[in-house]
Amino acid sequence: MSKMYLLKICLAITLILGIATGCTIAEQSTSDPVPSITTSPKPKSDATAKNAQEDTRRLLDAKVTRVVDGDTMKLTIDGKKETVRLLLVDTPESVNPNIPEPQPFSIEASDYAKKMLTNKDVQIELDVSERDKYGRLLCYLYIDGKMFNELLLEQGYARVAYVFAPNTKYVDQFRAIQDQAREQGIGIWSIENYAQDKGFHVPKMK
Repeated sequence: MSKMYLLKICLAITLILGIATGCTIAEQSTSDPVPSITTSPKPKSDATAKNAQEDTRRLLDAKVTRVVDGDTMKLTIDGKKETVRLLLVDTPESVNPNIPEPQPFSIEASDYAKKMLTNKDVQIELDVSERDKYGRLLCYLYIDGKMFNELLLEQGYARVAYVFAPNTKYVDQFRAIQDQAREQGIGIWSIENYAQDKGFHVPKMK
């Protein structure tokens, strides 16, 4: 057998083995699972993050046990009895010993407060100075998410009053609500010159 013949046989065997090996590798590559690519979840949008910010108001849960008049109530807070005075609003007097007769719209304001608040669970928001000189707790009062101070102004049962720093957080929006009630001429604003900066002045009978 010549050397040339043996060389051809060796080349043929090498070629056959190479083809067989290549096929095996190809079969393995198609049968193996392809690894998946995972991505991190997208961060929340700025709007969502903003909505998730905590409310900075100083809110306390309370229960109204008695309505004294339109702007003064008795509450229990954590089992403690407190008398509260609504901030930045003033309703006509209905139970003032120095005023012999209830002032106009005082009974209406008191009845409105009794209807809305008596025996109700509420929340109160404190401002910077917590008490007045009589020891009453000064607050903005919320019933079902609505601020009762504002409701009194909207109904024409109160005027903006006793504006003393630093407890002036909502004074601008209160005055805007008061202006609307005055323009509509409702409640205390239905009597000419009755509600004034220094209080309520009942016109003298001629």
